[in-house]
Amino acid sequence: MLDANALMGSPHQAMRSGGSKIYMVDRKGTLFYSNDESARIGSAYKQIESSENDTEYFVQRGPIPDIEGEIIVKLPRSELLSGIEDIRKQAFLIFLTSLLLLTVPYLAVINNIVQPLKKLMQLMNEIKLGKLNNLKKRIRLQGYAEIIVMADDFNQMLDEIDDLTHRLLDSRTKLYESELVKKQSELAYLQSQINPHFLYNTLESIKGMAAEEGANNIFNMTKALALVFRYSIKGTDRVPLREELKIIESYIDIQKIRFGSRLGAEYRFPEEILDCKVPKMILQPIVENAIFHGIEPKVGEGLLRLEGYLSENVLHLSIKDNGVGIADQKLITLMKSDDTTAGIGLKNVNNRIKLTYGSEYGVRLNSEAGKGTEVVIMMPAGSESDV
Repeated sequence: MLDANALMGSPHQAMRSGGSKIYMVDRKGTLFYSNDESARIGSAYKQIESSENDTEYFVQRGPIPDIEGEIIVKLPRSELLSGIEDIRKQAFLIFLTSLLLLTVPYLAVINNIVQPLKKLMQLMNEIKLGKLNNLKKRIRLQGYAEIIVMADDFNQMLDEIDDLTHRLLDSRTKLYESELVKKQSELAYLQSQINPHFLYNTLESIKGMAAEEGANNIFNMTKALALVFRYSIKGTDRVPLREELKIIESYIDIQKIRFGSRLGAEYRFPEEILDCKVPKMILQPIVENAIFHGIEPKVGEGLLRLEGYLSENVLHLSIKDNGVGIADQKLITLMKSDDTTAGIGLKNVNNRIKLTYGSEYGVRLNSEAGKGTEVVIMMPAGSESDV
């Protein structure tokens, strides 16, 4: 006969192992082993089963092949679930501990990232309103290094925006002032038209009287002066070179009446440049300087040589005299000084050219004391059709 105690151990020891109950029955359902002290060996298991409340146990059945019997194991629910409750308690404690541990970095993130970013966004929204006073606001943030660097960069950007805004306002103010000055100048110009027209009509009357009296010199001078005067107050700011040369010839004719045989003039202008556009009255100040500061102080005959030529699409207009010339030191300071009478017209012409065409153009001055002076005006070549 099979010794169940040898197989399963003593019933008391098996009972002590977790409070489980073990029942072994043969093929007829007769109990031949159990660790349950209340169960009687040799009785039918069905009687034991019917007398117990199995709701307190988990029941597990398994066959015993050699004897065609069955083993039934009853595990108390309280014992089986006690381990799960312990696990639940441990898991809850771990969760609380983790939550407490995560609170520290969460608060660090809030204080060092979220709150500074909220302050930065608030300032951005204020700046978006477009008020100038808001541009003067600056922000100081405490937090991670990246947040501090971002705040410094944002403050620097506000500094640049504020500077550009003030510069823009200053530029607009200057522009408005320039427009106002321009309008005032236009008004003054319109008001001044009365006197020039009166003077022009007076010159025409003198010319008529000189013709009646037979005063040819007075007639010729008045005619040339009226032509120069009319040319200076009418027309556009830029004229063909041929028209500018006609006025220069008239102006030199006036000076020839004064200087007589002491003043001569030569003109060398090829036909292909006569249609080039030049600023009106650009040659007259240079010619006037050449006569009054170069030829007039000279002893003997004076000669003016006016010449024009093209070089790499740049128009060169040369006015050369054989007058007294300019000393070296005076030549160095002439273009930089407005005190010298000879320099005013020269400087004005240079400024007009640079303002009209750019800084790469202007006036070049060459002179040697006792031998004469040459002034060369340089500007881009352009025909009448270019304007």
